[in-house]
Amino acid sequence: MLSTGASVPRSATLFDGRVSRPSRLWLVPLLVGLGTYAVAVGAAVNLLNDGDTLSHIVTGRWIIAHRAIPFQDPFSYTFRGGTWVPHEWLAEVVFAALYDWLGWGGVIAATALAIAAAFALLTRALQTSLGPRRAAIGAALAFFLTEPHLLARPHVLALPLLVIWMAAVIRARDEGRAPSFVLLPVMILWCNLHGGFVVGLLFAGLLAAEAVLEAPAASRWRAVRGWSVFLSLAALAALASPNGIDLFTLPLRMLRMSFATSALSEWSAADFQNFQPLEIWIVLAILGGLSLGLRLPWTRTAMLLLLLHLALTHVRNAELLGIIGSLLIAAPLAAQLRGPAPARPSPAASGVPSGAPRGLAAAPLAAAVTIVIALAVLSTALALDRRGLRPRADVMPVAAVDAARAAGLEGPVLNSNRFGGYLMFVGIPTFIDGRADLYGDQFLARDAAATAGIGGGLPELLDHYAIAWTLFEPSSPVVSFFDHLPGWERVYADAYAVVHRRRMPVS
Repeated sequence: MLSTGASVPRSATLFDGRVSRPSRLWLVPLLVGLGTYAVAVGAAVNLLNDGDTLSHIVTGRWIIAHRAIPFQDPFSYTFRGGTWVPHEWLAEVVFAALYDWLGWGGVIAATALAIAAAFALLTRALQTSLGPRRAAIGAALAFFLTEPHLLARPHVLALPLLVIWMAAVIRARDEGRAPSFVLLPVMILWCNLHGGFVVGLLFAGLLAAEAVLEAPAASRWRAVRGWSVFLSLAALAALASPNGIDLFTLPLRMLRMSFATSALSEWSAADFQNFQPLEIWIVLAILGGLSLGLRLPWTRTAMLLLLLHLALTHVRNAELLGIIGSLLIAAPLAAQLRGPAPARPSPAASGVPSGAPRGLAAAPLAAAVTIVIALAVLSTALALDRRGLRPRADVMPVAAVDAARAAGLEGPVLNSNRFGGYLMFVGIPTFIDGRADLYGDQFLARDAAATAGIGGGLPELLDHYAIAWTLFEPSSPVVSFFDHLPGWERVYADAYAVVHRRRMPVS
């Protein structure tokens, strides 16, 4: 294990075989980041395994072209003009720019970089309490939980901000102080990238409550004042978005959509009939508590149980348990595993001349590392783009849509939710796509029942929307229905998509 406490002579440099303290502190995090980057790039196609990636690019292109944000839906025909909260608008602009400049290679490389940055930062934060080896193990366990939800979507671009915010807030609490106002720009950026910023505010509030509860009576008012000011400014910073207060009400509306949260795969509960990485975390928690005698303050236990509840209720929340949970338990566990953390070395011991700005000594190294990372990411993007990498046909049914166009199919389409992103991508107004908050619970439930052959509502739906053609996966129950429905015929089929059309015009 690397020692972070040993002194380094002031004359030590990277060029004479010895390393400076800043480089030692970042060595393991950078190695973890490099490893996660390699894993993400190696599984590049999996990062594109979601039709929402396509819809995000389309939305970003619309924003760039119109220099405005689409608060009324311009992409579907079922809800065209309907009120919509484009809460991920900045990430969508980023994805659109990357795709237009560097193709799918740029999207993949930037997504992999965000993943690598998040877990490098997580390792660095854990290392402060646990040391390099245990920090790397903790980051690996967090990555294991997060990996199923690593996709080229806005939440991944926001992962580094989640780590920065939570690491800084938890560290402030562990050191008995209020968080720094330097975090406020992080919140402003986060609230424009992804709606997960609400979780950051929630746990900052819970840590504030912990600080007040555990503060001695003589300093309790100071804790109340310090955390209240920070939370108030953080909430105001979260309003620095074109969506304003809608960013706070949107998660509440989504939680009330009982059908959507039960039917959509990423909102479904954890299914332990198949192996879940969450099992490992539960087993380790039981082992640590029952066999090793490791204990947490009751407040941290309560927060950990909340995270576990969220992960069990919706599989997409497993990443919150992996990242926030590991940060919450790092300092309490470190005190039991190896005693109090060693004191920080003096500037002289770290190789920085006394009286000199510490950041100045590391600046050349940081600049060099940044340049190398930028060149590596650009090279990755260009290499992947030359390989012709793109989403699989079960996400981008190119051949099926081309066949539909060749057959002259026009008018309203009844499509699978999974194919909605590609229809948006090629400029075909959708019946439905991944924006559950736009369509609402009632519409989603009606569509699911009709296309599953439940209740006999499909003919009524076809007539109500004057459906002219359809696009579904071969495994969809509705495909067989259309094969036998009078007035309809199959136009095209492959292993990924089936197209039907209406033979007679709608009266």
